Amino acid sequence: MKVIIVTGISGAGKTTALNILEDAGYVAMDNLLCSMVVFLLQNLDKEDSKLGIEKLALGLDNRTIHTSEEFTTIYNCLKSLNINFEIVFLDSSDEAILKRYSLTRRRHPVNGTTLLDSIKKEKITMSEVKEKSTFVIDTSETTAKELREELLTIINSSDEGSISVHIESFGFKYGVPVDKDLVFDVRVLPNPYYISELRSKTGNDKEVYDYVMSFKESEELYQKIYDMVTFLLPLYKKDNKQHLSIGIGCSGGQHRSVSFVNRLAKDLEKIKEIKVLKKHREGEKLHWT
Repeated sequence: MKVIIVTGISGAGKTTALNILEDAGYVAMDNLLCSMVVFLLQNLDKEDSKLGIEKLALGLDNRTIHTSEEFTTIYNCLKSLNINFEIVFLDSSDEAILKRYSLTRRRHPVNGTTLLDSIKKEKITMSEVKEKSTFVIDTSETTAKELREELLTIINSSDEGSISVHIESFGFKYGVPVDKDLVFDVRVLPNPYYISELRSKTGNDKEVYDYVMSFKESEELYQKIYDMVTFLLPLYKKDNKQHLSIGIGCSGGQHRSVSFVNRLAKDLEKIKEIKVLKKHREGEKLHWT
């Protein structure tokens, strides 16, 4: 039995996410009341259940989660049952939500003096839900295709007893990702950008990787990052966290951060019961020179 709870900020893409999961074979239900969700989950867990649902995607947001106590009830129900579940929280910047609501001209579900006030109020009320979520996706600049890839990655990597580590390189000049559990800054290291023969290459190229890692401080910084991550992994697993999201950034997200992400991913893949997901944000967004 697999259940994915899709929640988050209004306008961040919950409907799109549910459609993606439905296409992936999930039975998708949206906006069920708290009591109905608990009743459904309890009946799904019964051995003699005649519902015949093996994969369920539930959409929950501020319209159905009226208080933090209601979400806690659902969360405790999930924890008490023999159900493999994920809680995916879709977040987005205030600016992105404002733009989407301006385009659709729909009314925001939270009452506020202005649209921005409604957005800020909702983020406060949903903060506890976000805290308990197993995976947070920032959709501020995410296309429907990219969201689909993120969700399918979660589906394919979520095995009970294992933890998925999502490692992403990024450039600080393009903004810091807000959906990361840990963020490391490697801008203190020598920059291959200023070496003419390396400027157009990336951390995926051996020449760049060898240059980045040739310095003593590079090796020391990497070992400290690796030690911290491997120290935290058992603690996250003990806390029943199934995903750890790590961002490593440099100036442009092309050389140093890519080199570090590639090495960290390779080393973590050697650890049992860990599934590593690797992504180079600026490469996907065509920011590499």
